[in-house]
Order: sequence, then structure tokens, then C-alpha cells
Amino acid sequence: MLDSINQNIADALLYRTYAASDTIKQTEENYSLKGKIAPRFHNEGTTDVTIFDIKIKPGEMFNLSATAIPMDGTISIIMPTGGKLVVVYNTLIKQKEC
Repeated sequence: MLDSINQNIADALLYRTYAASDTIKQTEENYSLKGKIAPRFHNEGTTDVTIFDIKIKPGEMFNLSATAIPMDGTISIIMPTGGKLVVVYNTLIKQKEC
């Protein structure tokens, strides 16, 4: 029932959500959050990565948001040599009207 209601709302508003990802391999002073929904940062590198003064160790994950609302703004990501951060998030895209 809930799936049916959600689908009817999505159809009426003409929006769809899509999964996406970014891979970061260097320091990003102003990594954009614009349009990202519930981004999760996965440290896939060999060194600690720092987000909001929080150290994310290799193999660990950091959730930035738990809401279904698209975000805005930027964050600073400190990435030492050997770092690799994969960001997984959803986006909302308005479909063209038929």
C-alpha cells in the first residue's frame, strides 16, 4: 500500500530519484553537497580522511545525512596521499511532462 502511495506521489510530481557516486582522491576544500540526498562517505583508501574534523579510517563509512531532502552547501574534505573516498548518494530529477 505504501509503495503504491509513494509511486502515485512520484508520478503526480514528475520526480524520480537516482543513485549516484563520486570518487575523491585529493583534498576538496569546497566539496559540493548541492542536490545530494543522504550522502555516505566510504574510505576506500589506505590513509585516514578527515571530514568535519572527524577521522574516517580506511574501511569505515561516514553518513552525512539521514533525510530524504536534497542538501546544499559545501564541506571540506582533507585527503592525504593515498586517500580514496567514494561518496554514494541519491539525487532527485524532475521528469519532462508528456
